[in-house]
Amino acid sequence: MIEDVYEPLARYRYEFRQKFAALTREKFKELTQKSKVDVRANRIIVKKIKALQTKVNSARVRKACYGWLMALGFVGAAAALAGAIATGDSDPNAHGWCIAGIGAGVVLGVIMIPLFNAVAELLASLESQIAAKKGIAWKQMEPLNRLYTWDVTVKLIEATVPRLDFDPYFTADRLAALNRQFGWDDSFNDGKSIIFAQSGVINGNPFVFGHYLDMEWGEKTYEGTKEISWTEWVEGADGKKHPVRRYETLRAYVTKPIPVYSEQKFLVYGNDAAPNLSFSRQPSGLSGEKGDFWTSIRKKWRLSRLKAYSRNLDDDSNFTLMNNHEFETWFHAKDRDNEVEFRLLFTPVAQTQMLNLMKDTSVGYGDDFTFLKQKKINMLFSKHLSEATIDTDPSRFRSWDYDAAFSFFVQFNERYFRDAYFALAPLLSIPLYQQMRTHEDIWKDVLGLKASSFWEHEAVANYHGEDKFEHPSCITRSILKTRVVQRENGENTIAVTAYGYRGVEQVEHKEAYGGDGKWHDVAVPWTEYLPVQRTSNMCLCERSTPSDMFKRRAAESRESAYRRSLLSFLATT
Repeated sequence: MIEDVYEPLARYRYEFRQKFAALTREKFKELTQKSKVDVRANRIIVKKIKALQTKVNSARVRKACYGWLMALGFVGAAAALAGAIATGDSDPNAHGWCIAGIGAGVVLGVIMIPLFNAVAELLASLESQIAAKKGIAWKQMEPLNRLYTWDVTVKLIEATVPRLDFDPYFTADRLAALNRQFGWDDSFNDGKSIIFAQSGVINGNPFVFGHYLDMEWGEKTYEGTKEISWTEWVEGADGKKHPVRRYETLRAYVTKPIPVYSEQKFLVYGNDAAPNLSFSRQPSGLSGEKGDFWTSIRKKWRLSRLKAYSRNLDDDSNFTLMNNHEFETWFHAKDRDNEVEFRLLFTPVAQTQMLNLMKDTSVGYGDDFTFLKQKKINMLFSKHLSEATIDTDPSRFRSWDYDAAFSFFVQFNERYFRDAYFALAPLLSIPLYQQMRTHEDIWKDVLGLKASSFWEHEAVANYHGEDKFEHPSCITRSILKTRVVQRENGENTIAVTAYGYRGVEQVEHKEAYGGDGKWHDVAVPWTEYLPVQRTSNMCLCERSTPSDMFKRRAAESRESAYRRSLLSFLATT
């Protein structure tokens, strides 16, 4: 029987971290053996490349120094010449020094020319040698670089953590089950474009890591300027009035709407436990505190507010403070709407595990997460996840340096595991979530040859790049949305519509009061953003072995991509 993951913080500290580290190193060793890369030969040539790079760095310093001295010499000679012309015969002493300065500057500049040219030639030769040796090193590492796959990281996580399984890609069936079984609302995606999605299950219950691009209207203040001048009569020391010319720069401002784009990462999880309960909680701000006087005051103040809220019978809230005041202070989910189910979910064990998780910053990230529960849907946002890389693109592992590749492979995967694990940890802290399964075994073998969801279609389109779909007049980022035009035998034609904005230069006139006592018209240029969109087609195949025709069309396309288990190419427009 597969065990549940109780005490997620302790399991990570004393078991999972070490196990994952060992598996990661074993995996790299396995890939190395399979690739049959000559590690010794690669290390020899990498050593030569690094020695050449050291010489390049030294040559660049000398080139800059010679160039500076050459410029100093000729500029100094020019300055001395100007001085000689200015002094003429009026000051023979100064004139003589200027002549000497001209000579010294010219001599210095002339001496530096061959030195500069020689070091420039040496630098070009060294860089050429490095490029040639890197070409050899890349060829040595090519068999290993070909073996990295999209799922190498998640398979290591699956081998480390019980009951945790990842999907090759996010299927339409998985998304439909989230909608049907758990009440996920696709309106969440309105106006957003999915950049990456990684779905899976915890003991049969689905989760999705998502990364999306969103747009909201913000404001930008534009500035316009106008130079004005006027004459004032000012009394001088002689007691007479003299004309003085005054100058002033007038400034005017207008504030106009502007599209503002942002990216966000999140975690969605569906579970039947506590199906009527909704609540939200934000980071408490207490994580990592050392228990000083002011922290103690803050905790007491928060608790007193909760007690007062619990005693208030004048509102519609059914909030009742639990006996574990420390948990209530930290978790602070006072907007919960079902006390019975909240206590069913947060048993004493769950409270203890959640507290341990929120307080720890030595191996985890502490209380950095927002937890939203809407009936059967749970959404989590965390600071560390927003800064994490959740994309497992294998191209990042490719390198010409074997030892550098090993170091990066280990560091990236260990960081990815820590980020993903502690994003999931609040869910793993609740034992009831791991004990619940769906009533029908809808997840078994769900990924046979199933259709991919529109989340994956948007992610693949974004992988190709916004610039491949954007309107020619677009000056902003583009929100990419997709729809399936045709599907046959696992091969799809997908319409990708890019929504962006073109800019129209406008001018608004504002009046500004000048120092001359008059009002002046100041022109303020600003940009008006008007929507534009463009639709083009992308072809995509979920099958592990696309048809020969599909593969040929992909090879002939102006751009094709293999992302996870999906092969795609852009149709000719």
